[in-house]
Amino acid sequence: ITDIVEGIISGIMETGEVNIVGLNDSMFLACSAINMATEIAKVYVDDIDIASLEVPAFGKVSAVSAHLSQKQVGDYSTLAEKEEKSMKDIAEQTISVSRAATIERLLTISLLRLAKFDEVKIVAAGGSINDAISLALKLTNGQISKDTIGIKLFHLYSIVMRNDPTKSIAAVSIYLYKGLTTRYTKRQSAILKKIEGHQ
Repeated sequence: ITDIVEGIISGIMETGEVNIVGLNDSMFLACSAINMATEIAKVYVDDIDIASLEVPAFGKVSAVSAHLSQKQVGDYSTLAEKEEKSMKDIAEQTISVSRAATIERLLTISLLRLAKFDEVKIVAAGGSINDAISLALKLTNGQISKDTIGIKLFHLYSIVMRNDPTKSIAAVSIYLYKGLTTRYTKRQSAILKKIEGHQ
């Protein structure tokens, strides 16, 4: 992870901006590196998205893609707070992803919550981030839901580890909304298309 953070920081120093992409099992690694870089250096997340891609060498993959720069454009924490304030029953609308639950169980719980509410929040930390992203993408792209479901916000942040309060770990909150179509910035669309076209 230190090598990736080193690459982010040197890229920022050279050009003032960096794109970082994590595919499948490396999504958690990418998220951790982004968090570490933003914690130790003047590095900010401009935009961050998740997507399901068709990559020639690998087939269908899940991806996290972020653009980092030295200028703080927006505040994802404020956007996440705003989303949570609009939720009627935050405990009931939150789906917590852990290694113990199967993807089938998480899909069923998510669909039950989406039948009851317009918005749900998928949360995960550490290695469970990969499963949380896969779950969100299955719900938005997998044709399993009766309703159109879109990603309203992908929030990456740090939380203090339960077993060692001196260390922090990457965590995500993914806000899904019924009747919404996921939208990507032009920059993210271009990056995602580039990854799909890569041989």
